Amino acid sequence: MNYIKILGASGSKAKDLNTTSFQIYKDIVIDAGNVLNALGDEAKDINHVFLTHSHADHITDLPFIIETFFENRETPLTIYALEETIEVLKKHSFNDVIWPDFTKIKLLRKDAFSLILKPIKLDEIIKIHNYSIKAIKANHISGACGFVIKKNHQGFVISGDTHINPHIWEEINNDEEIRSLIIECSYPDKLQELAKLTKHLTPELIANELEKLTRKNLSVFYYHLKPSYNKELLKDIKKHKLLTYNGKILKEGDVIHIETGSIESTVLSEHKFEEIMKINLAFSSQHDKNILLEDILTLTRNLTNADAGTLYIKSKDEKYLSFKVVHNNTLNIKMGGTKNNLNWPDLPIFEENGKTNNEMVAVVCANEKRIINIPDVYKTTKYQFDGTKDFDKSTSYHSKSMLVIPLINHDNEVIGVLQLINKIKNGEIINFNKLDEKVIISLASQAAMALTNMQLITSLEDFIDAFVTTIAKAIDTKSPYTSDHIGKVEEIALLVAKAISDDNTIYKKIKYSENDYKQLSLAAWMHDIGKISMPEHIIDKATKLEKIFDRIHLIEQRFEVIKLNKEIEYLKNQTPRTEYENFTNEINNDIEFIKRINFGGEFMSDEDIQKLENISRKVYIKNDGEIISFISEDEFYNLSIKKGTLTKEEIEIIRNHAKLSLDMISGLPFPKKYKDVLNIACNHHEKLNGLGYPRGLKAEEISLEDRIMILADIFEALTASARPYKDAMKLSKVKDILSSMANKGELDKELIDFFFNHKILHEYSKNELKSYQLDLE
Repeated sequence: MNYIKILGASGSKAKDLNTTSFQIYKDIVIDAGNVLNALGDEAKDINHVFLTHSHADHITDLPFIIETFFENRETPLTIYALEETIEVLKKHSFNDVIWPDFTKIKLLRKDAFSLILKPIKLDEIIKIHNYSIKAIKANHISGACGFVIKKNHQGFVISGDTHINPHIWEEINNDEEIRSLIIECSYPDKLQELAKLTKHLTPELIANELEKLTRKNLSVFYYHLKPSYNKELLKDIKKHKLLTYNGKILKEGDVIHIETGSIESTVLSEHKFEEIMKINLAFSSQHDKNILLEDILTLTRNLTNADAGTLYIKSKDEKYLSFKVVHNNTLNIKMGGTKNNLNWPDLPIFEENGKTNNEMVAVVCANEKRIINIPDVYKTTKYQFDGTKDFDKSTSYHSKSMLVIPLINHDNEVIGVLQLINKIKNGEIINFNKLDEKVIISLASQAAMALTNMQLITSLEDFIDAFVTTIAKAIDTKSPYTSDHIGKVEEIALLVAKAISDDNTIYKKIKYSENDYKQLSLAAWMHDIGKISMPEHIIDKATKLEKIFDRIHLIEQRFEVIKLNKEIEYLKNQTPRTEYENFTNEINNDIEFIKRINFGGEFMSDEDIQKLENISRKVYIKNDGEIISFISEDEFYNLSIKKGTLTKEEIEIIRNHAKLSLDMISGLPFPKKYKDVLNIACNHHEKLNGLGYPRGLKAEEISLEDRIMILADIFEALTASARPYKDAMKLSKVKDILSSMANKGELDKELIDFFFNHKILHEYSKNELKSYQLDLE
């Protein structure tokens, strides 16, 4: 073995990341942060462990190497470390409290203790097999060191955890046999002070230290990156060009060749590193799903020099893999994604008998969550490639090498499959290699994350839409007369907004985005949310006397009773005929008058008020002395409403819906991009002169979007034809009312004029209004 295998290289434990451990021979490791997980049963062969220091992430597997394989071990495990580290192990680990003291427990079949703790000194050379291992000083905790490891006059340095350390550069500059440096890089540049306090390095510190390097034929590799700062570390490493030293950031599974300082099939050049960074950025910044799907296939093909490829996404019912994007560079084919021209049949995940489909390679990849690398699809009998061969036959293409990768999300669920076909080098088809696998599985994780995030955002958008439309429908169904009010307000508001955005005259500086339209739409759906608490008899109050029912019928019955009593008096000769007839005519006139004024109009005259007051004072005294009032105080109060059908108290209840809307919407955690929904929805009863409600805002506090909603709400209410308490107005009348309100300083005159002079008015009116209402040119 003339190489070093990376068993663990992370600065902390995290998903798929393990702490420091390097294997330099089948029975020798440096540090024990991840021995068992990386080596499995082969960990039983480890006999020599060199420790850089005593921190837990570097010693965690030590007891398990002994304990897990105790029955099979025939050789003591020897731990080499500086004296201070050995003392820590004796006192805090192998102390018969945390772990048994294996230095006192013999092997089962040998007269030797199972553990040997061997102190070493700085610059002392330990020779094992053909290796010489020398401890060098590290700038970390007491007892910390790095190591120079050599075999056959070829060596490398492991820095150990350290801060600025001149001993490293002295060793390397004075020893041409050292080919590689494995150096820690724990924190991003912004945490320079923390790195100093904890005695670690940052990319900037390493860049400064590398200036002390007098040799150029050295490969520099980096480990111990803290996972929580991974993105920032990658950016800083790129910024300081640390990968120009023929190195890379180490990951579990990498193998460094001592002779060349290269990594077996896994060295990432600075160019490839930059490409990966760009791809990750492209995945994370793309918000259009179809473009993202195209990017996933295009960018991964480019990175691996794949001539063709397919991206599948698992269907919602998880029964199929659906074709989403298909590319073939040779045949100049680009299907799916933004092209929307891909209708190939889905791949079934299950056979008709319900069993898992184990014939199609993409389906197997999805089911087993593993990469499948096929050198030649025509030479394998493991999978069925009828579809691929039929495609080749019909197009004269030749599919050969194939790399199939599952897209796995954060819940460890496969959401899709990426299939790359025919890796090209110098015009020839070659096999996809281990580097391709590692790079693409990493990018596949990023792609899956980006797709999952987009699906989550879409789901949240769908939830918001469903929520607000459900609430709006609940409000509209409270009254059969306003069941389509909210939908029409949205339609009008969007028509006006789009007209403004397209305008090149007074609104030429206003340009709305799709998000702006979505925000306006949400506001329209929510503008009457407060009405959910309003009694139906107020919302639908068609007449002044209506509550649960129209009380005009009670008055009619009462008048009939009074007339009947008067008729009885007449028939008993208690009342003269003339008096009876005059009384009857008068009461008939009164009821007709009350029935007339019961329907609310634009204005009730003073004469009618006086007449109503006269009626309210009328009483009828029965023979038994019972006094019957023609109308009650409450009936008089309601009938004396001068405009419309609502009392002051009922108007206040109606107005309160705007305040309730404000309270309800204020409590909803809308995302930042919908931050203006609250104002647009809740300001639709505000007036530019400050006399609106519920806030009493002034003109400068009411945005153009608020004004659009105000216009849409009033226009729809005035033109609506299904209201029981009013007739649908003609457009000319509506225009007069809105213009009058604008002249009073209540509405935006410029916006009103724009609306009535634009084709959108006719577009909406033609589709939504009655023909008799269309009296404007």
